[in-house]
Order: sequence, then structure tokens, then C-alpha cells
Amino acid sequence: MLKAIFIDKEQAKMKNNKTSFLRSIEGFIFLIGCGLLITGTIFFILFKNYIPELKGYLLPMIFADLLAGRGASISLGLELGLSRFLVILISVVFNLTWLFILFPLIVYFYEHLIEMKLIGKAFGSAKKKAEKQQAKIEKWGALGIAFFVWIPFFSTGSLIGAIIGMLIGMRIITVICVVVSAMIISAISWTFTFDYLLALAEGAGKIIPSILVGLIIGIAIFRRLYQRYYHVRHKNS
Repeated sequence: MLKAIFIDKEQAKMKNNKTSFLRSIEGFIFLIGCGLLITGTIFFILFKNYIPELKGYLLPMIFADLLAGRGASISLGLELGLSRFLVILISVVFNLTWLFILFPLIVYFYEHLIEMKLIGKAFGSAKKKAEKQQAKIEKWGALGIAFFVWIPFFSTGSLIGAIIGMLIGMRIITVICVVVSAMIISAISWTFTFDYLLALAEGAGKIIPSILVGLIIGIAIFRRLYQRYYHVRHKNS
């Protein structure tokens, strides 16, 4: 049962205490996520006129990450003309914020969230994706989680990786350290890799980089849709 894996007996007793979440390690991580969200929003408001690229390209990168994964977001940012530093910064800050806000909520309030119609579907889907990968990664432990998160696809994101870490019995602090480290390394390494590939493609013609980015995003979206179709078909059969 997921509750038995995600929370210990002491936390279960604290469930009825409305202030217990913010006193827990999950609550502390959640507050960091909120702090990142507020800081990022303030930074955007203050510097959007000084860094024009932020105003026009921040949202497309975020939507690409949500829809098709980190690889699509990074390649799109580079193709739009953002510097490697800015692409890495946006990718890391967004994924950290996403992880630090959602992961503690899933761990601590899973039983309540899963009962909600729309939110429950989203969290249930994340749990099922994690369970599918659990057997492949469990024998490798932290190294397996790190490699899984490093792969820049939607279904191998930091949130799914963190849930797998909890499913295989890793401590929450260990999970966060492993996932955050792997995610930062992934953002840096794939930014330089895609930048190199786009530079090579540009030598073959100006339209080639756009085609390459389109292929990356298209493959990521197709992979996600196929997984959803397979899941629905398997469920109905």
C-alpha cells in the first residue's frame, strides 16, 4: 500500500493535525518550492524588460517541458536563440520548483489527493508511471534513480524519479539529493549536447535546426501519447 511506503507511523498519527505538514520534512521542502516560485516570479517581473528573451520565450519553454519533457524544452530554448546559461537556468529553476511543490504533497497527502477527481487522476497517473519503472531501477538504487532522471523525456522527469525513490524505500532527503543532482547535471549536459547538434545541423541549412527541434518535440509527444494509449488499451482489455 502506498501509504505504508510514503509515511511512517508517526506521520500517520499527525495526519489530523492541520499544522503538522509544515512542521514535517515534506512541509519544509514544500516551503522551499514556494520560495523558488515567488523568487522566480519576482525575478521575471524585475528583469523581463532588461532580458527581452525572458518575456517571449519563458512560457514556451515551460509548456514544452510540461508537454514533452526537459529535452524538448531545452532544444526549443536553444532554437529560439536563448543563451546556454539562460536555458539551463530556466530548466533547473522550473524543474526544482515543480518537484519541491508537488512531491511533498504527493508523499504527505496522497490518500486525500487521490480521492479528488481531476487532481486524483494526475497524481494517480504519476504513481502508475513510477510503478512501471520501479522494477527496472530498484536493483540499481540511487544510481538507477540518477540515470533515470538524467534522461530528458517527460516520463523520466524529476517528479517520477522521486516517486520511484520513495517506492523502493529510499529516505526522502536521499531522494531529493539524488534527484536534484541528476536533474542539474541533466540540464547542463543536454543543453551543451543539443547546442552542439543544432550547430552541426545549422551548417547543413538554416531550416535544419528547426526540423531537428520539431523532431525532438514530436518524438517526445508521440511517446507520451503512445504510453497513454497503451495504458488505456491495457486497462480495457
